[in-house]
Amino acid sequence: MHEMYELKAIFTPNEGKRGDWAKLKVEYGNLGDSVEIDKSIVRISDYGIYDAMKREEDGSFTWSYPIPYEAPIQTYEIEVYAIDKIGNKGPKQTVIFTVTS
Repeated sequence: MHEMYELKAIFTPNEGKRGDWAKLKVEYGNLGDSVEIDKSIVRISDYGIYDAMKREEDGSFTWSYPIPYEAPIQTYEIEVYAIDKIGNKGPKQTVIFTVTS
């Protein structure tokens, strides 16, 4: 897998309250001619969350997750990365999401 692919990850919105849904959209670019992404993974290691994102028809990936009512009010670092068709894992990138009151 191309080591320096472009990853555009956007939470809409980038913060939320307990009980709301965190919604993330990821788009990949600059993959090279021979690379096809099989999965996009989202991970919050401190909380044991490791999910494959949903592939959309436009080639992007989305993920929605309910913010637990017991979630601490703080800013979270969420890792996102791709896995290609032959199992190679691309570089991780970090996205920020804040849980408010």
